[in-house]
Parts: sequence; structure tokens; C-alpha cells
Amino acid sequence: MHFDIMPVTDFRQEAKAALSRLPQTSIILTQRSHPVAVLVDYVTYNAQLKRLDELEWLLDDNALNQAIDTAEKFVTLDELFAAISSSGEETTA
Repeated sequence: MHFDIMPVTDFRQEAKAALSRLPQTSIILTQRSHPVAVLVDYVTYNAQLKRLDELEWLLDDNALNQAIDTAEKFVTLDELFAAISSSGEETTA
């Protein structure tokens, strides 16, 4: 993807022209020569959100599979709650 760099002051004066370039390029807005924002078209933004969601799901799935592969013992949810309750009782007694 191609990026244009534009100071915020220039963007204020040329907003319409800058926004018309968005499907072809993203715009990095700068203030005092430091990046402060990135403008992308809506289709690109949604595609990036979808891809991020997919990658997070894959990461979670990988972590779950790794936990399953390395687990020594499996317990039911009821057993887990019982263990948590009993450990709480021991500390308060």
C-alpha cells in the first residue's frame, strides 16, 4: 500500500482533494513533523479489522491447542468451581 505524508495544516486546506486520493493511497497526517493519524478509505479499514479479527482468532485457537497438548489433567467446569470454592474456604477458616 502506498502512503502519502501530509501536514495537518495542509490537510485542512486540501481536505477534499486528499480524501479523493484515499482509495489509491493512505495518508499519514503529521503535526510538527510527527505522525499523529492515518487516513484510510472505509473499505480498507473494514478489511484490516476483519483480518485483525481473524488473526486474533487464530492466535487464541493456537493458544488453546497448545494448552490442550500440554495439559496433564482435564477437569469439568463443575470440578473447577468446586476446587475454587474449597480453596476459598480453606483460606477463610
